[in-house]
Amino acid sequence: PEEEPEEEPEEEPEEPPPAEAPQADPKSDRAFLLPSLFRDRAATVWLDYPAYMGMQREQGRGVLVELTDPRLKPLYFRSEKNINCITNACKRSGFKRLIKGQSFNLYWGRHLNEKALRALNPHQAVNHFPGSYGIGRKDYLWRNLSRMQRQHGAAYDFCAKSYILPRDREHFERDYEEGTVYIIKPPAQAEGRGIRLINRSDQLPGKGVSAIVQRYLGEPYLINGKKFDLRIYVAVTSFDPLRVYVFEEGLARFATSDYRAPGASKRSIKDRYMHLTNYSVNKRNERFERNTDASRDDEGSKWSLSATMKHLAQAGADVRALRERIHDLVVKTIIAVEPSVVSKMNAACNGRAACFELFGFDVLLDKALKPWLIEVNVACSLASSSPLDKWIKNMLMTDLFHLIGLVPFHKKALADDAEEKRRSRLLRAATEPLKRRNVFELQETPIAALDNADLGVIMQAEDELRRCGHWCRVLPCDGMGDRYLPLFEFPRYRNTILAKWMASQDWALLEPHLDVSIAERLGVSTSPRQAAASACRTTTRSSELETALATRQSLVARRPLLKANTAPEFAFACVGRTNAAAPRNGTPSTRAPGARGLQVEPQGGGGECIPIRRERDEARGGAARTSPGSRGETHVLTSF
Repeated sequence: PEEEPEEEPEEEPEEPPPAEAPQADPKSDRAFLLPSLFRDRAATVWLDYPAYMGMQREQGRGVLVELTDPRLKPLYFRSEKNINCITNACKRSGFKRLIKGQSFNLYWGRHLNEKALRALNPHQAVNHFPGSYGIGRKDYLWRNLSRMQRQHGAAYDFCAKSYILPRDREHFERDYEEGTVYIIKPPAQAEGRGIRLINRSDQLPGKGVSAIVQRYLGEPYLINGKKFDLRIYVAVTSFDPLRVYVFEEGLARFATSDYRAPGASKRSIKDRYMHLTNYSVNKRNERFERNTDASRDDEGSKWSLSATMKHLAQAGADVRALRERIHDLVVKTIIAVEPSVVSKMNAACNGRAACFELFGFDVLLDKALKPWLIEVNVACSLASSSPLDKWIKNMLMTDLFHLIGLVPFHKKALADDAEEKRRSRLLRAATEPLKRRNVFELQETPIAALDNADLGVIMQAEDELRRCGHWCRVLPCDGMGDRYLPLFEFPRYRNTILAKWMASQDWALLEPHLDVSIAERLGVSTSPRQAAASACRTTTRSSELETALATRQSLVARRPLLKANTAPEFAFACVGRTNAAAPRNGTPSTRAPGARGLQVEPQGGGGECIPIRRERDEARGGAARTSPGSRGETHVLTSF
């Protein structure tokens, strides 16, 4: 379709917090940047957690640089709605809200059309990929998964048999089994609207009515006699190459009536409070138990994901294996929509837009603890309807914006640089042949033979990994070449690069590009296999989450004190500022005309200023490449 059909947002209105809830941090006019682990790559905006959470982002704190260049300030975010966890995270980190206009660093809203995407520069981050509704609508989700089931069989056995009406009505009537319970869902609705259970074929919607009919999963795992599902938060920061993260915290939403099999009585099949776990449905039940204290996250009708996993572990479940199965389900679902999204990205803006996406995966566990995918939300609720919601969603959005790497930019410098590159490309094309290596040649190429453009794909992924916070990277991963690459409809050049990197992780290839001083301060190891582990654990950081949960309890007694306190002062081991002056070593500056004020000096000392150039290798479809000491335009604050 020319216009992107989008599922109705799952948002609920913000509810006023309890009277004793801590206030949000005051907005700040100061912005700090985190230098890249690699030389001559752009620094990104640093976002820290709210003061009331009692936790700070430690990694990278000692190498922060304050943004003072007036050409790059102020930073702007644009949001169609005033969502507290987004607004607070941005204003706390030096952003201002933009009501109208396109000069934003970060956009949060509905899908942008092709014209709007084409007008963006590479440093403007937007929260939707074109075509992501391919798994956000229930009917499109099933079309993509059924296609993958036909191609890969048992690898996609995590979704119940489904039928899209009216197209599959004949198939449903042929497969219908008397007495079997089915669940009917509208294809583009949210909050449980229009969902009902049936056990007779004459209860189907009328001919011509669009709906999804699924075989009902009638034997769910129960906690305290009630059915529940898991809200798993998933971030995709790139589709080419595909980089997927799963948030280590989440929610478990409980039904409010004790579960009985739908065939037990005619009345039970109509009890929405028994079979549906949607918060928007169950909050209307008088038996709904609202959370009033974030530290008590294993009580009431909504639990944290960590508390749920702890309960399952105490019941004897293998929680680590369960998480791995959920991660596998997530990756395979994203791969199902990958060809459509990449195609639309290339058509809209040749893949240049800095898109990212937050998905809400709803997962049900059966009595054997097998995870089943229920649906995927592309507009998942970020409303803080309880202290527990506020705790999780503030941490979620702060970590998300830190992960994607927001880069300050100067609009005019970017336009001049793009024009210079265009002219250079036209002149070079007449004298120099394009050097291309296709994906099949790459598969036979040793990783040591990768050029700087290819290594840039690896460096971008490693930089991102070191900003992950409570996000766990699930793709790229160890063994992805054998486990996941065969599932892609088309082999991708950059996916193959990352698969080779995950198989070797030979940091000797990246050492010439590594900023040794930054790496030492961050405590990054360059030994094979250990470098990635030093920045992000690929398994659940249960000890850290348990510490955070314990902190909640200690904050209860200190809430009056936290109300009076403002955001804590930062203490940095090394803080730098942008400086427009010439280098202090007496040598003349070789900066490009557009690089004024972008060189970096540590405070109190004469750091060496290095002019840089950032190029885009057209033969690699836009992979970033940097080179020191060149005459190109410099328009973003870089690491020192």
